[in-house]
Amino acid sequence: MSLAYVLVILLKFLIVSGNKWDCADYYWRDYHETIPDDAIPAGTDSHGKPLYIGLAYVRGYELLPATILPSEKLARTTAYAKVFNTRDNVKILCSPYPEAFEWISIESRDLHKYGKHNLIPGGSEVGENLYIGRVFRDNGVIVGKIFRHERQNRGIWFPLKNTHGNSLSYEILNYNCDSAIPKIDPRVNVE
Repeated sequence: MSLAYVLVILLKFLIVSGNKWDCADYYWRDYHETIPDDAIPAGTDSHGKPLYIGLAYVRGYELLPATILPSEKLARTTAYAKVFNTRDNVKILCSPYPEAFEWISIESRDLHKYGKHNLIPGGSEVGENLYIGRVFRDNGVIVGKIFRHERQNRGIWFPLKNTHGNSLSYEILNYNCDSAIPKIDPRVNVE
């Protein structure tokens, strides 16, 4: 086994065990009506077509989790009981490790139990930090926002037709560092 190989393995171990976010390898790209090859899907719509995870900046409401609808070439989000459809100021979640993303089923009252997970931050709404979640409605997925500091069991808020919906049961997006560590074949000579 070469010294370089041993150093790579040691470095990966130190990075991952040192800080849970040191392994997180994802980024937000500008969305201009085209889905990048490395975009992370959120699920599918009622017709089986893929939907994606977005962040949309809405003036006066800040940066909000959104469902990117490729067929409509827009992002849909909600704030203060209003639904916003926008093509401007939208980001799409991307990563070279799609297998590292996992949706965890959760009840709102149990959110505090997931503090040691790598839950994906999803912007903020008027000073409150958010996580990214999803629900299943009308045979499809809808991305929504979960307030990071859950008070009064608020659950997930999401756009539903022309209004907002709320649910105390949902899935929250997590980044599993163990799934993102590149698998190195010890039979390959690293130089």
